[in-house]
Formats: sequence, structure tokens, C-alpha cells
Amino acid sequence: MKRKLMIFLVLGIVFLLYYLLCGKYGGFHLSVLFIWLVAGIFCLILAGLELRFGRIPIPAGLKKGGLVCLAVLLTCFVFVEGLIISGMGAKGKTGLDYMIVLGAGVRGTRPTRALRHRIETAADYLHENPETVAIVSGGQGRGEEISEADCMRNELVKLGIEEERILTEDQSRDTVENIVNSFRLIPDDDASVGIVTNNFHVFRAVRIAEKQVGKEVCGIAAPFRSILLPHYMVREFFSIALDAAKRKL
Repeated sequence: MKRKLMIFLVLGIVFLLYYLLCGKYGGFHLSVLFIWLVAGIFCLILAGLELRFGRIPIPAGLKKGGLVCLAVLLTCFVFVEGLIISGMGAKGKTGLDYMIVLGAGVRGTRPTRALRHRIETAADYLHENPETVAIVSGGQGRGEEISEADCMRNELVKLGIEEERILTEDQSRDTVENIVNSFRLIPDDDASVGIVTNNFHVFRAVRIAEKQVGKEVCGIAAPFRSILLPHYMVREFFSIALDAAKRKL
């Protein structure tokens, strides 16, 4: 079998299997999950064309233009993923005045794995920095019996954080609103602020904060080790591209 045929065939199978794995562990409702299905089907179609015709029957000019576009897209993808990776090890600064904990999915009243990691990272920091005030931020989404903010507050209290150290912001629906609404709860313009979120999300969250509120903030990366990590990192690429186009970061 030709090399290109094998490459397209293997990629198609890998993408489709990953789509099924993500659907099993995270649910098929995951945003942008369809991209793995589309990529898998596309690669299998290319493999079929290679098998049937011995080549992909595309006019030379169109093929050359497509390769140029693909090269530009891959270059942008690698660059943005590098930015994402640069924030994945962020530890923040000690002695912050405020710490914003960004919400994520809630199943009923319980945090999802991604949110659990954020809560535990926030609790560790708050125990080590007893003067820091936490702002838990997140509204109530579809399938959630309580708001993400209420879920985080409840879990932090269970982990030994005093309730009076926790402020809640339960109206936001996305990262931009999380950050903008949370900063409205901070009375001191000179307060030092950190943002707790999962490692793959740190770069975008910090950039949004600096753009939207004009403040210097530091990221605090919560670990996220899961079969879903590649999906979330690819999703972040599209989120960053969209936010950049809308001038949100």
C-alpha cells in the first residue's frame, strides 16, 4: 500500500477512535468535539480516493493553494499551542489579595473533574496564603442544579476554607464575563489578583483579564491529566482565534 494511503487511513481511524473515547468519557455534548469526527471522515475519504485513483484527483492549482493554506494553518496552530503550553506550569505569586476561581461544568450539584482540579488547587493556595480572598465565578448552566459558583463555594468549605473568605459571582456565562464580573467585586484597584483555572486554559484567561480590565494578573494552573486533554488544547486554539478576532484578548 502506498505511504499516503496508509497515512490517511491510520489518521482517519485514530481521529474516529479519539472521537468515540472523548464522547464516552466526557459526553458527546463536548463543544467542538465534532472536529475529530469530521477529521476522521475526511482522512478516510482521502484514503478512499488514493485507493481508487492512486492519487487525489484535484487540479494542480487548487492543490497548491490548498497546501499553502494548510501550511499557514499548521504554523498558526503550532504557534498558538506553544502559547497555551507556556501557561500550563503557572504557579502564581504568594500572598495575593484576591484569587478568582473560574467555573467549569457541574453535574447536578457535583463538580466535574476539570472543576474539581480547580477547586483543589484553589484550596491548597488558600491554606498556604491565609490572607487571600477567593472569588468563585460561574453561573448555572444546562443540566446544573446549582450555579458553578455555589458548587465551588460548597466544596471549598468542605476542604476547610472559611466561608467568609469566599465571595461568589454567579451570573457569568463565559470566561470574559467570569473575569469582568469578578473584578467588580474587588474594591481596591491596586489589589494583586490571580486566576485559577485548568492548565490548558491559563494563557487565554490571563490574556482576557489583561485586555478586558487592564490589570496585570497571574495565572495559577490547576492540573488536568485526562484522555480529554488533547481535545481541550485543540479547542483552546479555536477559542483563542475567535477571541482574538473579536478583540477580547
